[in-house]
Amino acid sequence: MTLTIQRSCSYRIITRAVNLEAQPLVALLMPGAADCEPCLDQHQLQVSLDARPEAVVVYNQHADAFALVDRLTVPDSQVFIEIRQDTKGVLGLHAISNRNTSPQTLELIYQ
Repeated sequence: MTLTIQRSCSYRIITRAVNLEAQPLVALLMPGAADCEPCLDQHQLQVSLDARPEAVVVYNQHADAFALVDRLTVPDSQVFIEIRQDTKGVLGLHAISNRNTSPQTLELIYQ
């Protein structure tokens, strides 16, 4: 399975994560959007996701971001993009579906 996002959008997501440094980042990304919509309020995030089930949940590796994402009520088909930092400090995006039941890595295609 694949997920396509605009290359400029991926740059914006990573730049936002760098600018936030050690702060949580959780956002919704609509298909074809030029940028994600940050949201750290549990209720607002759930309501937005319920209204737009096609949205992708984007989050960084901060403990508060993990906790917020874990509390979401989503279908098994929900797609997530985790902003990951490798051991050398390089940030990248990792797309996943079925995060809770049997995580499946998705191929990210940048346009």
